Amino acid sequence: MRTLRHYEPARRADRPETLAPQENRRTGTRWPTPRQLEASEVGRLLGMLLEAYDGRRPAAQIRALVAPEVYSGLSGPRLARPRHRTQTIHTCTPRPGVIEACARVEADGRSFALAARFARTERGWRCERFALLKPGGPGQSSRRAA
Repeated sequence: MRTLRHYEPARRADRPETLAPQENRRTGTRWPTPRQLEASEVGRLLGMLLEAYDGRRPAAQIRALVAPEVYSGLSGPRLARPRHRTQTIHTCTPRPGVIEACARVEADGRSFALAARFARTERGWRCERFALLKPGGPGQSSRRAA
């Protein structure tokens, strides 16, 4: 072990190193590579998506966070819906740059399943898939995707 010089910053093993900036091929601008999402951040993003699904948050506020297919499912006229709240959230990383999340969601005393997929893009994380799975009656589809 050696003594640090007065101008040398300390290196910490518990702090991840910052990633080198990437360059946008179209515009030539540079920005840092997005870091890995933590479970609490995934939960916050799922909460924002559920608020847009319920109609309590304008879908335009989350437009930059979601793929166009997800945005089209969340935007448009909405009927009044009960408030959906996440109870448990589980995440996995099937490959680098992708996070898949599933959650148990409650609304009006009933439990539902939520599935989402986030992908790392040049500008940050984006929700590529979002589906709130609700049980259907006889002869009805059990899946309602937004």
